[in-house]
Amino acid sequence: MRQLFLGGALSAIVLAIHGVASADEPVPALDNIVVKGEAIRDSRHQPYTVNRFSQQEIRARQISQPEQLFREVPGMEVRGLGYGGVANSMTLRGFSGGGHGGDIGFVIDGIPLNEASSHADGYADLNVVIPLELAGMDIFKGPVSALYGNFNRAGVVALRSRKGGDYREMDARIGSHGTADVQGAVGAQLGAITFNGAAQLYRTDGYRPQSHSERTTVAGRASVDLARGTQLAISGRVHRAEADGASVITQAQYDRRGGFFDKNPNVQNDGADKDFSTLRADLSHTLSSDIKALAFVYATQQTFTRLFTRLTSATTWQQRMEDYDRDVLGYGVSLNGEHKPAGKSLRWVLGLERYEEDTRFKYADALSNGQYTAATTVASGSGTLNRLLSTDTSSAFGQAEWALDPLFRPSLGLRHDRISGGCERRGVETRTGASAQCNDMSDFSVTTPKAGVRSTWVPGLLEARASLSEGYALPSDAAKFTAGLDVKPTRFRQQEIGFTLTPGSDWLIDLSHFRIDSRDEVALLDSATLTYGNVGKTRREGVEVEVRYNPASWFEASAALARVRTKVIEALPTQAYLEGSELTGVAREMATVSATVKPAAAYAVTTTVRHVGRYAINTPSSSTSGQRHYGGYTTVDLMASYEYKGSFSQPQRFFVQVANLTDERYATSAGISSGVRTYNPAPPRTFTVGTSLSF
Repeated sequence: MRQLFLGGALSAIVLAIHGVASADEPVPALDNIVVKGEAIRDSRHQPYTVNRFSQQEIRARQISQPEQLFREVPGMEVRGLGYGGVANSMTLRGFSGGGHGGDIGFVIDGIPLNEASSHADGYADLNVVIPLELAGMDIFKGPVSALYGNFNRAGVVALRSRKGGDYREMDARIGSHGTADVQGAVGAQLGAITFNGAAQLYRTDGYRPQSHSERTTVAGRASVDLARGTQLAISGRVHRAEADGASVITQAQYDRRGGFFDKNPNVQNDGADKDFSTLRADLSHTLSSDIKALAFVYATQQTFTRLFTRLTSATTWQQRMEDYDRDVLGYGVSLNGEHKPAGKSLRWVLGLERYEEDTRFKYADALSNGQYTAATTVASGSGTLNRLLSTDTSSAFGQAEWALDPLFRPSLGLRHDRISGGCERRGVETRTGASAQCNDMSDFSVTTPKAGVRSTWVPGLLEARASLSEGYALPSDAAKFTAGLDVKPTRFRQQEIGFTLTPGSDWLIDLSHFRIDSRDEVALLDSATLTYGNVGKTRREGVEVEVRYNPASWFEASAALARVRTKVIEALPTQAYLEGSELTGVAREMATVSATVKPAAAYAVTTTVRHVGRYAINTPSSSTSGQRHYGGYTTVDLMASYEYKGSFSQPQRFFVQVANLTDERYATSAGISSGVRTYNPAPPRTFTVGTSLSF
């Protein structure tokens, strides 16, 4: 009923606004309310690698989730977990815990989506974002931006919603396995108010037993000029999702083609249920012709419950329950400016912000189809947890870029974060040991510098860039809520050099080399006394290449290529066998090659080949155990489209997609649980037909 109501509401909004502001009526422009870092977001002088997607590119891909674009980013991969309603894990710059963990920062209009204490530190679910609502998406690689603090060690995915404009759009698609996706977006001027709205209804029966999922999201933004140079915007988002989960398969199932997609008989009634809502206000004021100020305040309320069956020994499967009730309050101010000292453009941003996050967390293990059993409450390494976790973050940041000369355009940034919090038991807890600690968090204070330079070596042909930046990671919940903890945050230092070559209007070639070294990894030195220390170093190093070729209106091609190496450099003396081992989940090679042919003006056919190479799936447990690997996979996708204009003012698009054309049997993610190889099966060949309509 909720979906029917929201679908009807979306249609009513589209029709109403179409009547209020038709495409034939001029819509007065309203200056965008500045968001954090607006002055340097689109700068041509950034000395680090940023991969960008425009609104037109996002829509042309015909996607249901923003993360489907990540395969076009060199060195980025989505390790699909296949757990309905649960965020996938994403790889970037040699880190494999983005999304499902805290290696990647995700923000929308400068506001973080990462969760401080929800399933994993930094968990972020991009399903709350509607692709059609986006004006663009930028992927900052590495901890290069001072605008973002925790969870940006591998980089930041900055999503930008549409602001202003006159449009009425709808994308609809249906496909294999009972999949349907409808998205709508509206932009219009309603008197003095500029309105942007979007909605999405998505459902699928899934390609495995017990894998049905559905989600509904509505987002809106209204802005108004309060006075000359002063603007107010109110925005909100409501998201509802529920899903079943079929969990992982074992090696025996993986090897048996006929049972590849079956649910293991030990898997119970797994699934997830989520409600998410957020409300935000932005006040922007022009202080002078070259300085704008922004103040924001926002609140988020979220509930998330998950049931998950997995191996806890070589022969035992257990179902666990995680339940989160999360409240966030965030507020801050920033200044964005552009000056021309000595006639040279200087862009800068300064800001202060604070985020207060409380999460009521309940955990139970050894359930029977979601119900407690006698084994659930046993005091052991599993047991139960019932607690309130709080995390408060206060930050100050600044970043500036100065175009002194085409050969020398420096950038400097500095960020300081102070993080505190605590843990309070709210019910009976039977878990014991290091992971059961519940005390006030030790205060963490960390300053991270950023510096770089961009240089034009040959105008119109060759650009060079180099940067040095630092990021950090807090200890895990198991450590940071331990009384008397005396450790520093883990530091990550990235060195990067890059070149952009544009030999004529047909070509763009971008090449970057990076190295990220960590120090002060946090390790448990003595489990009996719960003593932690800063011991451990890692290295991530790689080369990324992006190529675009467009020699004629009827043909274009692109390639996103990466080669990455990771290793442990230093470990505990008792775990010296870890030194030299690879970090898990990071493919050595990744490549996406795509070509589009337009045999006639209205027709286009796109072929995309995706290759993910071999990666480690376990950490050595002894000097003789070694590492095991997953061999990777290669897939081919096709999309054919036709554009029809007729009496419409804008082209209408119709398309057909075939994913996994060769019906490859492979895993989007693989690992080892309790000594047993496990896999998350990828979808088989699937078909989708749809349309993109603009009014």
